[in-house]
Order: sequence, then structure tokens, then C-alpha cells
Amino acid sequence: MRVSATRAREGAIIGMPETVCGMQIRRRALFSTLLVVLTTGLLLAPAAAARPALQTGPFSTPTPGPDGRIIYIMQEGDTLWTVAALAGITLEELMALNGIQASDAGFIAPGTELQLGLAGPVVATQPPGATSTPPGPMPTPTAITGTGEICVLLFGDENGDARWSESELPLAGGQLSVADVNGTVVGEWTTDGSTELDLNDVAIGHCFTELQFGDYNVSAGVPPDHNATTAMNIGVRIEPGETKFVAFGAQPSGASAGGGGGGRSTLLGLVGAALILAAAGLAFYASRFNRTRSRLLR
Repeated sequence: MRVSATRAREGAIIGMPETVCGMQIRRRALFSTLLVVLTTGLLLAPAAAARPALQTGPFSTPTPGPDGRIIYIMQEGDTLWTVAALAGITLEELMALNGIQASDAGFIAPGTELQLGLAGPVVATQPPGATSTPPGPMPTPTAITGTGEICVLLFGDENGDARWSESELPLAGGQLSVADVNGTVVGEWTTDGSTELDLNDVAIGHCFTELQFGDYNVSAGVPPDHNATTAMNIGVRIEPGETKFVAFGAQPSGASAGGGGGGRSTLLGLVGAALILAAAGLAFYASRFNRTRSRLLR
């Protein structure tokens, strides 16, 4: 009996440390889990609070003015291509509506007003419950009348930069034409090297006058043995009493080679011929050397 009681006490004493050890392990595991959850929450909460909501929206077409024209004001970072794409029209239509030349397409400054098209005037909507007043007699619309002019200059683009400068002279032997929206040619001119001048004595080329209000297509043909350095076709819109200026550039066909191009070409030809003769001589010498060597080996 004493032996059994002693063993029982020993078993109890031995079992107690194991129970305490298990409790400590479970507490540590619970503490570690709580620490991980708390840390994750602290990391995610500021990120979720700091993340701004994305606010995106479609390009809103400006409201038409009283005359029905839709005007957009260029913003910083805008280009003609992006404005045309967002407005749902082609780049050519946008340039034609605003009389923009291809050479100036990349130089539209912020704040410039661009016409995107024509629409009906804005009609105001009444608030709910408001009593509508019968409209009075509609005024008779006044037809837009009047004429304008387009002055076209075909110049010798000496430096090839596609932009006219006062030192670049008019070209003779070119062909200028102006056609309306229906394709009807309303004016043609063969250049003779002369030019009209504006009030500041600046060359403006040949002016097509008495053009009715509307849209026109202006084109040019370069003289023989010349290459165009600018776009040779552009749309222009004329308002009553307005004058639009258009410039087309061209260079002689051999202008890109420069003044000394002929001498350099001759020199390069002579050097090339010398190199070919040298190569032929080396080939002949190598052939004779190989034949002599094969005879010696025999």
C-alpha cells in the first residue's frame, strides 16, 4: 500500500509539469495569432484610407453656342489628334473646320478655341411644376451673307523646314486651285513668281476673292523638277469679310544634295572604282599564289 501511494504521488508530480507546459504552448500560439491579426489590420487600414477613389468620366462635348457652333478650348497637354479622337471626328475634319495647316498642327497653344462642329442652339429645360409660357412668333432667321478671300503662296522652301520665311521667294510654274465643298473649282491660278503684298509689304501670294461664306479645299501643284515639302491640300473655312492665308512649299528635286553634291558624288564614284580595282587585283594575286603553291606541293 505504501508503495502504491508513493507511485501515485510521483505520477501526479511528474504529470503536473506536462500540463503547465501545454498551457504555455497554447498561450504562446494564441498570442502569436493575435499579434499577426493586429499587425495585418494596422497595415491594411492606412492603405485603405489613403487610397483615393478613381474618378473617371467620358469626354464631355462642349455645349453649342447661340450660333450652333461647338467650341472647345485647348488645355495644357492637348493635341489636335486627342481632341479629334475624343470629339468623334477625324483629324482632317478638325483641321478643315478651323483652317489649320498641316505645318502648324503641332503648334496649337493652350487657350486656342477650336470648332468641333455645328449643332442646334441650346434649349433650356423648365424645372418640374413650372408653367410654360406660350412662345411668341419665331423671328425670321437672318441668312449669313458676305464674301471673304483666300490668299495662297507657293514658295521655294530653301531650308526644307516646311515653314515660309520672308527670305524665301515665290515659285513660278506651280498650279493653285480652290474648290467648294461640292468639289466645284471656284478659282485656279498658275504661279509666275510674283506675289501680292499685304499692308505690311509681306508676300501673300495670289488672292482668290469674292468667295462666299463656307468651307473650301485649297490645293497646289509644284513646278516640274520640284518636290513638295509641305502638305499640298488643306481645308479652309471662310467667314464674311475674312481673309485666310495658306502657304505651300517646294524644293528643286536635287536640293537635298546641297550645292556641292555633284562634286562629292564624283569623288565617291572615283573612290568606289579604285576600291573595286584593288579588290580585283588582290583576287588575281591570290589565285596565282594558290596555283604556284599547288605546283610546289606536287
